[in-house]
Amino acid sequence: MLKHFLYLQWKSFTRGAGFATGLAQKILMGFARIYFAAIFASLAFAAFLGVQEELGEDPLPFVSGYLLYAFAFWIVLRYFLQKMPTVHIQPLLVLPISKKRIVRFGLLKTVVSFFNISNLFFFVPFGIILIQQDYNWLGVIGWWIAIGSIILTTNFLNIMLNSVDRILIQVAVLLLGLFALQYFEVFDLTAWTSPLFMAAYDQPLFSLIPLVLLGLTYQWSFTHFKNKLMLDEGTIKPKAEAHRGSDLDWLDRFGRMAIFLRNDIRLIIRNKRARMAVWMGVGFLFYGLIFMSDIYSGSAMTVFAGIFVSGGFLFGFGQYVPSWDSSYYPLMMSQNITYKEYLASKWWLVVVGTLVGVVLSSFYLYFGVDMYLAILAGGVYNLGINAHLVLLSGAYTRIPIDLTANNKAFGDKRSFNLKTILLSVPKLAVPMFLYYVGVLIQSKSFGLILVALTGILGFAFRNLVFGWIEKIYQEEKHKTLQAYKQKNA
Repeated sequence: MLKHFLYLQWKSFTRGAGFATGLAQKILMGFARIYFAAIFASLAFAAFLGVQEELGEDPLPFVSGYLLYAFAFWIVLRYFLQKMPTVHIQPLLVLPISKKRIVRFGLLKTVVSFFNISNLFFFVPFGIILIQQDYNWLGVIGWWIAIGSIILTTNFLNIMLNSVDRILIQVAVLLLGLFALQYFEVFDLTAWTSPLFMAAYDQPLFSLIPLVLLGLTYQWSFTHFKNKLMLDEGTIKPKAEAHRGSDLDWLDRFGRMAIFLRNDIRLIIRNKRARMAVWMGVGFLFYGLIFMSDIYSGSAMTVFAGIFVSGGFLFGFGQYVPSWDSSYYPLMMSQNITYKEYLASKWWLVVVGTLVGVVLSSFYLYFGVDMYLAILAGGVYNLGINAHLVLLSGAYTRIPIDLTANNKAFGDKRSFNLKTILLSVPKLAVPMFLYYVGVLIQSKSFGLILVALTGILGFAFRNLVFGWIEKIYQEEKHKTLQAYKQKNA
């Protein structure tokens, strides 16, 4: 049966309209995964030698003490980046296939995720180094089993977080509370967590406890999705809410664009996936805090942070224009609508989102004017250049988004994932290069001015750029329509 499921998944991938694009993206992501695997493997050697030689401490207890933070970070990273694999259940439910097998296959797909496999490239070399340094090999194996069980536990926990919102809130409150206690030095959490994770090394039988925890979370996920696995799941319409989000009559001043703006705002208010893109923009406001260290001061990485801080909504929501409208895109294209009006509405939406991001990020002034100037320069670049680039990339992305997928077992919950980051690389590399050129020519301030001037030029020539983008959308129209009809693509 597993072979049959894999065969169906392969046919779904190869027969989709976006097969060539999907294959190219998978190859690109394959190289990225190899790169990150090499980084994780090198971190294993750095963690052992650095702790032992530079800090003069035992590497195993030291690493074990900080594993709780690593797992907490891993849960957050999974939630925002790990794409839930989709199992198209309705065609399978009419066949003589048990629900248990369908659910098990869906859960198995989550296990073979890069977020799980990448951990092997750190913990396996680290454990091998420990064995070579005369650590108890049986204890290392027990430690491996415990760590691996916890990693897979976070995998199934992430599935539940994507399905039950109240669990997300509870876990978020717990993680924030633990971090606050450590940050305000109420007590050293690592002093408690180190013996906890070292228990499996000191007594390998303790590794059975994480295994039991893994089994419980697996069974929890299995039961949850098995109970939801029904033929009509997600097709029953909920009772209409009382005009949630109002009629937005104030948008009528924008003319025909008001139709699209009203649809997008209602989408953000009413749909969970679209709201997640907005919350991602809010989360990106704090991304620049990572670069507060003196190591990054005045470097091109401050511009990198400025682009992300001000452009969270642009990358989260704008990256998937026009995929947000994929469910009714064929109907929309049959109406008397020009691409110029449609694209202009999307452009104004991401522009307003970027301006709001720049204003909300003003708290960076507390850390110094230089960082906020980098955010301002990045914001101007986002307005003039990246706002156009996200629309341009949308003409070629052609990934349909099922806005009702969050009601289905194993549905794809978010449009923001690792692929969107890879597609964002050109949008981030150019401003960093411009800043670097400006620094070489004169100074750091001139580098920021050069980045901002490029954004202003893009804004000044927006009509010319819009005409070019509109022409590309017209040329790609039929390919886009065909791709959006492919439900399994």
